[in-house]
Amino acid sequence: MKFTVRTSPNYRDDISTKRIMAELTLGLLAVFAFSLAYYATTKGADYAIHAVILMVTSIVTALVTEAAYAAIKKKNVTEHIKASFPLVTAIILTLMVQINTSAVALALGTFFAIFIGKLIFGGFGQNIFNPAATGRALILTSFAGAKAADIVSSATPLSSMSQLGWIITDPTKVESFLQQFGGLSGLFLGLHQGAIGETSKLLIIIVGIVLAYRKVLDWRVPVFYIGTVLAITTVIGVMTGAGLWYPAFHIAAGGLVFGAVFMATDPVTNPTSAAGRIIFAMGCGILTVLIRTKASLPGGVLYSILIMNMLTPLIEKFTDGWQIKTIGNNKKFVAGMAVLALIVGVWAGSTLTPAAAEEPAEEITAKLGDSLNLFNDTTSNAPEVLEKKAEGDVVTYKMSAKGYAVTEGGYADAKPNIVEVKLNKATKKIESVAVLEVNDTNGIGTQVKAKNFLDQFAGLSYEDKSATVDAVATATVSSTSVVKAVRMAVEDLGKE
Repeated sequence: MKFTVRTSPNYRDDISTKRIMAELTLGLLAVFAFSLAYYATTKGADYAIHAVILMVTSIVTALVTEAAYAAIKKKNVTEHIKASFPLVTAIILTLMVQINTSAVALALGTFFAIFIGKLIFGGFGQNIFNPAATGRALILTSFAGAKAADIVSSATPLSSMSQLGWIITDPTKVESFLQQFGGLSGLFLGLHQGAIGETSKLLIIIVGIVLAYRKVLDWRVPVFYIGTVLAITTVIGVMTGAGLWYPAFHIAAGGLVFGAVFMATDPVTNPTSAAGRIIFAMGCGILTVLIRTKASLPGGVLYSILIMNMLTPLIEKFTDGWQIKTIGNNKKFVAGMAVLALIVGVWAGSTLTPAAAEEPAEEITAKLGDSLNLFNDTTSNAPEVLEKKAEGDVVTYKMSAKGYAVTEGGYADAKPNIVEVKLNKATKKIESVAVLEVNDTNGIGTQVKAKNFLDQFAGLSYEDKSATVDAVATATVSSTSVVKAVRMAVEDLGKE
């Protein structure tokens, strides 16, 4: 008797596998096309062209890596590439990175994804980890600073929320926070910057439904993944008083929907049984919320999937067997995961501290951090004098200072901050500093209006070149813009 054994993915024939990977590729390209349209219309052709360059770089690197491996192993290169499907990994990895990622960093990440993430395990169908996720992990840990010149990525919704402690309960602050990303609708429709694939959640869901209907992916994985995150964050929102916008934010922000549809559904690295996939998806959801709210990695999706990839053999062990006989145990495992999710929600909700409510400018207090020297580095992003007025010995300057929004944020229609500096020519001291207008991130950069930050300047001798002030801990760039405004005002006064 002859037995035919195939490694995962366990489809009926090669044509089926090719059809599945082809349709998955088309779905990914639809998401990429939307992203190109978004960047071309909101940021300009340079951004869209850079996205295309990144995609081409990743695809070429993946093909070259696969071809070299096949040649070394003395395999038919064409047949090997046809059976390995490197395009899918390359496209997913490209959609996972920020628009300002350098082509070199992505090429190295793609090589790592294909060779380390897949080929050393024996190739397609035998890898333990999601290849694209391993490549993205390398870029995050080793090439986070490798940015493309002239391509700027703005602060992401999740990184901004992370700086606010993951909980906002004040309605005014909630409104101003969401407004910078176009509200919840803007997040859901993809009208903000993030990873290239973090575009329209609506489009990704539509593509996911089509792919599930076509049997390209198992609907249970994205449904239980997203559903678990929704359940846990709802518990957190209710316990903290944040409200129902909070779970909606977690779903609409970041790469959760993309990861749930295109990454967690990878048939090679998740369990084969229906119950196993549900447990896998729920585990991803639990870890995503934990990583977001309790770790220093605001996304959470990438590492949650990699961790659950490691646990796939264990899940298989507990859920393997004749499904009719194991259904009782499987139900218990799923129920256990649900209880764990509830515990995580209650624990996180009881330990997260809501961000402080918005207060009048004179009452705002800020946590101060690193010291900034008042009289060093005057050339980079130098402020401009908008107005100069003298009253006796006091000279008042109105300065235009480039903060985070202009220098790093990449915000649409970014504007500089406006700073008022008063200098006393008789005493050679700074009389006062006031921020008249701040155009940086709401709740973060706006903290430079805090009284305890601005009071540091009063009375400092502007002839003391060692004078320092402490920056707002979460708004160093915005703080630096104020310091530079003072510095340039002093320099201008020195020209008289």
